[in-house]
Amino acid sequence: MAGMGLSAVMSFFLTVAAVAPSFAQEVWSAGRGGLSLNVSEAKFIKLEEPATAVFLSNPNVAEIDLQSARYLYIVGRNIGESNLFVLGENDEQILSTTISVGIDAARLASAAQSSISGGSVSVKTVEGAVFLSGRVRSIDDAETAADVVAALLGDGAIIVNRLEVEAASQVNLQVRIAEVSRTISEDLGLSLTARDAGGPRVSTRSGGVDLSVGAGSRNINLVLDALARNGLVTILSEPNLTARSGEAATFLAGGRIPYRNTDGDGKISTTFESIGVELEFTPTVFDQNQIQLQINTRVRAVDEANSSEDGRALSERSATTTVELGSGQSFAIAGMFQADTAQSLSGIPGLVNLPILGALFRSSSFKKGETELVIIVTPYLVKPTSPNNLRTPVDEVKPASGAIEQLVTGQMSKTIRPGEKGQSKVRRGGFMLQ
Repeated sequence: MAGMGLSAVMSFFLTVAAVAPSFAQEVWSAGRGGLSLNVSEAKFIKLEEPATAVFLSNPNVAEIDLQSARYLYIVGRNIGESNLFVLGENDEQILSTTISVGIDAARLASAAQSSISGGSVSVKTVEGAVFLSGRVRSIDDAETAADVVAALLGDGAIIVNRLEVEAASQVNLQVRIAEVSRTISEDLGLSLTARDAGGPRVSTRSGGVDLSVGAGSRNINLVLDALARNGLVTILSEPNLTARSGEAATFLAGGRIPYRNTDGDGKISTTFESIGVELEFTPTVFDQNQIQLQINTRVRAVDEANSSEDGRALSERSATTTVELGSGQSFAIAGMFQADTAQSLSGIPGLVNLPILGALFRSSSFKKGETELVIIVTPYLVKPTSPNNLRTPVDEVKPASGAIEQLVTGQMSKTIRPGEKGQSKVRRGGFMLQ
C-alpha cells in the first residue's frame, strides 16, 4: 500500500465501499429522513432500487457522484441546503430528500483557539454565515482566528468576526511641529530613501501632496532639541493626542474660513471650512507591541485662480502614509507645503496670527524657501495605572504652617521628613507610557 498512488488508493477505497459498505456510519439509507453532513465531509447513500438519473437543486452546496446503480457518493461543499431527487426504472422517483450541509463548530473553534496567543473563541452558524465570538488578547489574534476558519471552510464562506479584544490598547502620540532648515531636514533623513536600515517600515500612497516620511532607529527628538537650543530649529507646537487602537485622532494646524455654497435652487448658505494642514492618525496595536500608524494628511488652501465675487474656491491635496514601528520610535513628515499653497494661506487675513501657521508664515526664512514645516510624531503605548504609581512635584513638599513661620524663616514651604504626608493631590487615574 505504501507504493500506491493517491488516485489508486481512492479508487480502491471507493470500489470496496461500493461493493461491500462495512462502515455503517458512512452509509445513509433512504427513509431515514434528511441527510446532514459537514463541509468537506463525505457519505454514501444506499438506494433501495437501481438509479437511472440523479438531480440536485443546488450543486454549490453538495456534490454527487453515482458510483454504482445503488450507491451515491456525496460530499458537502458549502453551508446550505439542497434537494436531492433520484429516479429509477421507468423514470419513477425512488428518493426525495433534503441535504443539509453545516460545519463542525467544535473542530473550527479548536483550530482557531490553537492559533492564537490567548483568549477564547466560539463558532456558530446563523443562516449560512459563520460567526466568531469570544475575547482574544490582540487584534492580530482576532484576524488570525478568522483566517484559520476561512482556510478550513474554503472559498465562498461568509465569516462574521465578532471577537472582542481584551483591554483595547491606547496609543499616546507626542507630536512636535517645527520650522526646520531644508538642509537640516535632509541631514535628519526626512526622505524615503534616507531612512536607517532596520528602522520602521514605511509605505506612502500619495494623492497630490509632496510628502516625505522619515523613520529610523535614531532619536530624532534628541537631535531636534539640540538644534533648537542652538537656534537652528524653531519649535512651533507640541500637542499630545491619545487614541484607542483602531480609532482615529485628528489635529489641525490652520483655521476655519466662511465658505458659501449655492444649491440647485440658487439658495446661498454659508459653512465654515478648515484650511491649513490637517493630520489624522489611526494607530493599530499588534502583537509584540508593534504599532501600525496610518497618517492621512490633507492640505487645503484658497484657490485664488478659481475664486470669484460669489465666493472663495478651495484647493485640496492629500496623501496617505502607513508606518510600522515600536513604542517610543519616531518618524517625521515634511514637504507638505508648496510655494503657491504657502503664499495662498499666508494671504488670508487673521491666519498669520494663529499659533502655529502664523509663526511659520511670519518667518522670513520660510518665505524665502530656506525652511519648511516638519512634523515629528512619537507614538507610545499607554495603559491605566494606580494613583499610587504617579508622583507630582509637590509630593515631597509641605507648606509652611502659618504666616509667622513664613516671616521668620522666609520659606513658603519645607521638605517633609520620612513618614510625613505631603500635599500631593494625585487624581485617581492616569496612564503609564511603555
